[in-house]
Amino acid sequence: MPPASLSFDSLLDSLSSAIDEMGDPRQPSNATSYSVRDAVLGAFSAFFMQSESFLEYQRQLNSRSGRDNAQSLFGLAQIPSVEQIRNILDQLAARGLFSVFVSVYRTLQGQGYLERFKQLDDNLLVALDGTEYYSSQKVSCPCCSTRTHRNGQVSYSHKALLPVIVAPSQAAVVSLPPAFITPQDGHSKQDCEQAAAKRWIGSAPAIFEQQAVTLLGDDLFSRQPMCEAALAEGFNFIFVCLPESHPTLYDWIAFNAANGNVQTIEQTQRQGRTHEVWQVRYLNDVRLRSKAPALSVNWCELTVSRPSDAKVLHVNSWVTNHPITDSQAFAIAAAGRCRWKTENENHNELKTKGYHLKHNFGHGQQHLSAFLLTLNLLAFLFHTVLHLADEPYQRIRQQRGTRKGFFRDILALTKYLWFESWAALLDFMLDEKKKSAKQMRNTS
Repeated sequence: MPPASLSFDSLLDSLSSAIDEMGDPRQPSNATSYSVRDAVLGAFSAFFMQSESFLEYQRQLNSRSGRDNAQSLFGLAQIPSVEQIRNILDQLAARGLFSVFVSVYRTLQGQGYLERFKQLDDNLLVALDGTEYYSSQKVSCPCCSTRTHRNGQVSYSHKALLPVIVAPSQAAVVSLPPAFITPQDGHSKQDCEQAAAKRWIGSAPAIFEQQAVTLLGDDLFSRQPMCEAALAEGFNFIFVCLPESHPTLYDWIAFNAANGNVQTIEQTQRQGRTHEVWQVRYLNDVRLRSKAPALSVNWCELTVSRPSDAKVLHVNSWVTNHPITDSQAFAIAAAGRCRWKTENENHNELKTKGYHLKHNFGHGQQHLSAFLLTLNLLAFLFHTVLHLADEPYQRIRQQRGTRKGFFRDILALTKYLWFESWAALLDFMLDEKKKSAKQMRNTS
């Protein structure tokens, strides 16, 4: 069930509901000391608070006696050890958490927060891009992908497709359920980004219901099977299309350009103190490949230059099923270009801005690595939602600046003080309420 609001407590309730649906994979035993709920919330709280170490986070939780912020902020009944958390989570499939992404998306949609993301006749833009979040030549598990190098050395890695909702005018991205690039039952070939994307595309219509969606992807996606898979599930697409990978298509474009059939339009846009010239060339109804049957697509190319020094700043080209006209060409090019946000605003944020994506929090033998990644993505999603919809969170973030600095303050405060709720913690940071003597005793 979608959260009733987009407060921290409502978001946490949505996660708690998903945990309750998972059940306990362990055999009933009197030796079972910690619940699945405590294990999941214990791991999630470390990611939400942006701790770079499970062990250090646990030491911090145990640094106080009596009331604990893990209980008051996140609802843990008991705090499992790091190894107990890992042992329990290794038995839980990450897909049990996917409903949280969906419920948060639907609440954002229902309350109008995604209106600012809509482009191209009310389409949402969803960027599909894979990333590696673990690599080693020594430590591996059954879920690792493998690569044999020319010198015979084998490397092991975990990879995932991390879909996000993006828009040219929005700095934030909204995370959606991931798809893991991992060995598949019944398949001898290595799993890959394209295969994971097809699996995700096949399951994604249930997320969006009646909402129109345009998928964005790099040149790996602009092959006929992927385009057909997107269309079959009711999605539109704008995929990068490079000359070296599509010689037939570019031969046809060159022929039409020589005969004056390729349309060219220009627009000057202001960027800070300077101006940029956007030139778009486009041609509709182009064969995607030489082999029959060939899908008919529409092609456009964007060149961004700076008139002040005649420097070319950006060149890229795409294929799409959207009809390209003079009135739509710049919007389609801008939508295709904002695919880079999945790198800058998603992968880079997760790897360098406090989420420690490439840190190995746990490997396991079954689901641990994927489950922990999904909790980390949920922490990122919750932070994004609070930044979009929670006024106290917005105010304190504006005062503090970076998200990383904000959570460093949070970690320091919760190490020494007890807070009865997330709202009380933010109130303290905003200094909106004068602390009473009773409050001082409670935080001692």
